[in-house]
Amino acid sequence: MKIQKSTSFFYKIITFVSVLSIVPVVIIGIFSFITSSDVIEKNVANEKQHSIYQIQTNIEQILKTVDHSLTHFSTSYHIKEALREPLVTEQFQLYNQLREEMGHLQTFDTRVGDVVLISYPNKWLVNNYGLQRLADEQLADIQNTYSVLATKSTWMLEEREQPFYKKVSGNSCPYHITLVKQIPLTSSNKTGMALANIPTCSFSELLQHNNDAETIVILDSDGTVIAHSDKSNVGKTFAYENIVPLLETTESEHGQFDSVLDQIDYKITYRKSIYNNWTYLSLVKLSDLSKQSHSIGWFTFFVCFIIAAMSLLVALIGSKRIYRPVQRLQDVLLRSTIPKANTKAKNEFDMIETQVQQMLQKNVHLEETLQGQIGQLRQFFMLRLLDGKLNEEELPGKLKYFDYDQDFRRLSLLALQIDSPEDAGFARKEEDVLLFVINNLIEELIPSSHRMTPIVKNNIQVTILYSRHETKEHHIYYLNNIAETIQQKVREDLNISVSIGISEPFNSVSKAPLAFMESLEALKYTLKYGKESIIFFESLERAQAFHIYFPKQIENELFDAIKLGEIEQVDNLLDQLLDAIFEKDLNHLQYQISLVRFLNDLIELMQTLGIDVLELEDNKSMFEAIYELKSLSEVRNWFADMIIYPLMTKIEKRSESQYKNISDNIIHIIQEEFETDLTLESIAARLHYNPNYLSSIFRKEMNISFSEYLSMYRLNMAKKWLLETDMSVKEISEKLNYKNPQNFIRSFRKSEGTTPGKYRESKKAF
Repeated sequence: MKIQKSTSFFYKIITFVSVLSIVPVVIIGIFSFITSSDVIEKNVANEKQHSIYQIQTNIEQILKTVDHSLTHFSTSYHIKEALREPLVTEQFQLYNQLREEMGHLQTFDTRVGDVVLISYPNKWLVNNYGLQRLADEQLADIQNTYSVLATKSTWMLEEREQPFYKKVSGNSCPYHITLVKQIPLTSSNKTGMALANIPTCSFSELLQHNNDAETIVILDSDGTVIAHSDKSNVGKTFAYENIVPLLETTESEHGQFDSVLDQIDYKITYRKSIYNNWTYLSLVKLSDLSKQSHSIGWFTFFVCFIIAAMSLLVALIGSKRIYRPVQRLQDVLLRSTIPKANTKAKNEFDMIETQVQQMLQKNVHLEETLQGQIGQLRQFFMLRLLDGKLNEEELPGKLKYFDYDQDFRRLSLLALQIDSPEDAGFARKEEDVLLFVINNLIEELIPSSHRMTPIVKNNIQVTILYSRHETKEHHIYYLNNIAETIQQKVREDLNISVSIGISEPFNSVSKAPLAFMESLEALKYTLKYGKESIIFFESLERAQAFHIYFPKQIENELFDAIKLGEIEQVDNLLDQLLDAIFEKDLNHLQYQISLVRFLNDLIELMQTLGIDVLELEDNKSMFEAIYELKSLSEVRNWFADMIIYPLMTKIEKRSESQYKNISDNIIHIIQEEFETDLTLESIAARLHYNPNYLSSIFRKEMNISFSEYLSMYRLNMAKKWLLETDMSVKEISEKLNYKNPQNFIRSFRKSEGTTPGKYRESKKAF
């Protein structure tokens, strides 16, 4: 259809002129109304914030006073002692002391109606009504009610009619706020409980206010009403449930917001308590807040309406005069030869703009589609080429279609892998992204006339390079320079190291699959050559005799250090073992076999020690993971962090208990057999341990050697016999297995500074 004549611009002029004249007046009117309303509402809102803050402060002052008092009461020595006693008739003084301390908590200021102390092991309860013995069912009910609380000190709302509280309070208030403290506070083994009850009715005077339209509400963390201007609502779930989610999601501890409750707009002022997660609310109707501003609003509205009507009349007359030139221009365009359009133009100017934009968009879309498809097709061609899915007959046509240069002497394939993304602060899962970034860098670094399309395949970046060099030596020199340039660029831009494997030169694109396998084989030798290696496949010694070297002696020393938990020695021996393996001139398969043997020996060590084989975080097999290691540093870190250190941790945890048992056995033997010719070797033979091993364990546990402990124990027994028996010094020395009394006297003088005889005389005289 042809573009039809449009008059929308005329109406836009009318609208513009009308808005230009009306808006300033409306803005001034609205501004004056809003300003006056805001001033009034802010004053009232500030008053409500101050009021709710005052209520919160008064109530929390009471709660904190009770909390501190009950904490002091619960932690006192008399209370802890009392909980262990059965409080029988003979213990009336202890009972009176309890009642006296409980009475100190019930003052007019704290508003505490009752204080309860419960002993779990002795099954008694003390409160204002005296001492009560608890049946097993009563004690179980109490423990089930309070032991599941999230914290050891908690405020909670309870009904007076509950069976437990009928016995402890005669207050007529239907609800109580109870502070529960498990005793002792700092131990997980609770032996009792202390409770302080405050009737909710005692807070009524704190909630009184002069505005009948305002409602004061206090909610606990579950949305239950703790206190309310209307006492009948206490203990119920807050009636306006839509407010509770808003309060839970807001991060501010206090503030105001508007909400609709029962189809009435309210201004809600809230404060959240950090102390006990209670929420203090003030609900006021917005209509009550804005009554004073209604008269100003109506006056402003009538003034704006009169001015708007006059402005609209002026806009109609003036717009016709302004629109006449545009109307004449539109008539001329419609009489001219104009292309057809699929849609009606929005206005006179959009008619031309729409046509131009459509043509430009179509042109850009076609260019982007064409470029995107060519790039994707080239990458798909390279993937099929490396997989060997293209035959020699179709290759020339494909190369020509994708505009690849076919005037070359040699081709070489470069396979690039990232050595260790973790060293540069990247996660292993980001390796794919890094490879694509490197792929783009290579596209920019190497001109398209010197390469085919770079791609990423199986975590390897692949590039096929052209070469027109006459000699093979120049070709290899060129490849080495390209590889070094790539490594330097990647290091500068991404701060990561990469290794590059280079295939043997080939002269036909159809040989690319074989070249790809050669470059992958070359990359496996990074275990030997380390990070940032450039490895030519043709330089590998693949005909070397197959033999394996493994430093078994170093491994045995390493395993001994692991068992003893000597981490510095473990690190040193691990480095020695890996250096001994990799210093031999072997190929990557031989290195991997040695590493697999080492891993297998470690697993055998775990089984020998009775420790479960460790699992990797991603549930990957250890033997699969070891084949993915690319460098000596990765091998070292993997064995240390994934196997050896966790194994040492498990051994240490198990050894702590074993060492304690062994030391206890040695001490027991010394105390029972100190009169015999006791030696560490004889104890080791009896316990089936190595003497040196027992000596190190005993010193580690007791901070003293075996011989020193044995001598000290014998000396203590000698002093005991000197004071408590009439045994002679000679008899004591013989009983303690001294060869002659002089040796005993010399040893005693060295320790005590006096002879045994003088020691006995001085002590008995004293």
